Amino acid sequence: MKIIICGAGEVGSNIAKQLVYEDNDVTVIDESEVLLRSLSKNVDLKSVCGPTALPDTLVKAGADDADIMIAVSEKDECNLISCELAKHLFKIPVKVARVKQSNYLDPKYYNKLFSKEKIDVDAIISPELEIAKAIIRKLNTPGSFDSFYLGEKVARIIGLSINDSCPIINTPLRMLPGIFSGLEVKILSIFRDNEIILPTGKVEIYPGDDIYICLKNNDLLRALRVFGIKSLENRKIVIVGAGSIGKSIIKILESDYQDISCKIIDNDITRSKNIASQLSSQNTILCGDALDADLLKEAGASSAEAIISVTDDDEVNIFSSLLAKDLGCKRSMAIVRNPNYRRLSKKLNLDVLINPGNITTSAILQYVRRGKVKEVHDFGNDRGEIMEIEILPTTKFADKKISELTIPKGVVIGGIVRNDELIFPDENTILLVKDKVIIFSEPSSIKDIEKYSEVNIEFF
Repeated sequence: MKIIICGAGEVGSNIAKQLVYEDNDVTVIDESEVLLRSLSKNVDLKSVCGPTALPDTLVKAGADDADIMIAVSEKDECNLISCELAKHLFKIPVKVARVKQSNYLDPKYYNKLFSKEKIDVDAIISPELEIAKAIIRKLNTPGSFDSFYLGEKVARIIGLSINDSCPIINTPLRMLPGIFSGLEVKILSIFRDNEIILPTGKVEIYPGDDIYICLKNNDLLRALRVFGIKSLENRKIVIVGAGSIGKSIIKILESDYQDISCKIIDNDITRSKNIASQLSSQNTILCGDALDADLLKEAGASSAEAIISVTDDDEVNIFSSLLAKDLGCKRSMAIVRNPNYRRLSKKLNLDVLINPGNITTSAILQYVRRGKVKEVHDFGNDRGEIMEIEILPTTKFADKKISELTIPKGVVIGGIVRNDELIFPDENTILLVKDKVIIFSEPSSIKDIEKYSEVNIEFF
């Protein structure tokens, strides 16, 4: 496919690298020659330096015959105008825009702005909202470093870090069905010392492993107990940072989780006052430095279920989380943007490290895949993807037994959601139209899976 990406920042660069790796024809537009040169050094793509929202710039980028426009610059207005130009001047079929300003997403305006007759964008991606929702999912899955739904929330994927207390360490995977005693769980992948290990009957789980498992959403708490993880009791959390991500988290918690009480810390007096006027009585904001141990004590960090650090400063996020853990906080969650810091996450004893770029990239990639891909979750650092693919009449998977498929190396079929039920398939399972297939793929096999799941254009 021919894809134009407007914006060579972190998100645009991540998407460009992934799509080039999958043999797409990618052109990146940005006003910064420095960013474009840096990206072009490592990635085989075309670049155009200039304003992303000008027709002449888009012409230079090859918009006349492009298949997809992905507008992810730092300016919302430029992203929206780029998509409008893509529609009206160049007839580009698929248009995706990143929108950071929450005011555009306010229900009062959203439906009036975004439609086929007005601003016609196929997908609006709000990084802050996507990150906030990802954090809430992780918050509600104790002991996990990752958590998300698939199959319209019938299936749950969770990432667990295995330690010495896990009851099933050093146990061959073929023995797990007996241990689980009627509980169906599928291990999709094991990450060990920068190596991807695909599950077979002989493979054992060791302390230090990161594993991803697929299970029925209703079986979550029972499954966690099998892995030695206790359910939540005390629902008090500390949030560091009342910026756009922090506000999005607070808004979701106030709306949907009345059982959780929050103490919010922010060092900006104006922002603190604004947030204070919007909070319910069970939540409080404290204005001050999150690296002040006394302030963390005042916020109740010593008895909190979790600290969630989401400022724009990696160092503040890391060290406020570590301070809270030292005071007795049960769980730390921190946004870390710097890849050098992310490599140290286990040494730093951070329970959940949030990579905002990966979350946004995953949200956008599902609109780029050539098959009927409903969800994509990218692990980053060349650790692969988990995809949800819907089977349509023209999909190559349709009406075939799994044993009849030529499954690429590095691919695991984790489950099938059919009629609101999660099925763990065997080699005799037939894939039916409307099935939603959950697949883990190593990076080298993503192209093959995409081709295998390709459908005719009329189905989009």
